[in-house]
Amino acid sequence: MMVLALAQAELKLLLRNTAVAISALLLPIGVGVFATFNLPDDAGPSAWSMVISIQLLMVLGFTVYFTTTAALAARREDHYLKRLRSGEASDAAILAGLLAPAVVLGLAQLVLLAVISAYLGAPMPANVLPIALALLLGIALCLVGGIATSGRTASSEQAQVTTMPLFFGMIGGVVIGVFSPAGVLLPGGGLAGLVQHAMTGSGPLLPALGSMIGWIVLLSLLAKAWFRWEAR
Repeated sequence: MMVLALAQAELKLLLRNTAVAISALLLPIGVGVFATFNLPDDAGPSAWSMVISIQLLMVLGFTVYFTTTAALAARREDHYLKRLRSGEASDAAILAGLLAPAVVLGLAQLVLLAVISAYLGAPMPANVLPIALALLLGIALCLVGGIATSGRTASSEQAQVTTMPLFFGMIGGVVIGVFSPAGVLLPGGGLAGLVQHAMTGSGPLLPALGSMIGWIVLLSLLAKAWFRWEAR
């Protein structure tokens, strides 16, 4: 019940922040739909794997990663985190309640984009499991990345700057992965590799999986080292 109450309160606060609300709600859907515009009617699984990778990247990057960073930075600076921690809720319950809205909104957006893509002719995946892994690992990566980045972010407005390195690394992984297998070493490359395997039945499955897990471990260590409950 504590987690649900915190999640409901955080959702209201999130939607009141215009910059965060636009980044979390409008940009991912807009870019995700735009990515389908230049596809030919007979586009195959390879082309659609790129589109789906971009859609996942936009939703996870904006709705989960950016929102997590901005929300935790804002709640810390207004001493909300400190007040919550002085109550009965555990640290895990507090974080779960504060981060749940970003995850739920992200999942809702991905369902909407999946329906739109199917309507526009996206083929069914050759293997659903890698897409499920891309989604779960991508959410985990963006959550721990957001927790880590929030420790280096003074306000929700500053999150527009501090989230750029990881976000551009994710974009670079998707783009470079099209031309070189080395792209899988970047955070977005692992995600794109899993999607490619899901859609085409081939691709760097194990390297992509290892890359995603490696980035999650690294960002988890950074989150543990950098995250702060109290404002300086």
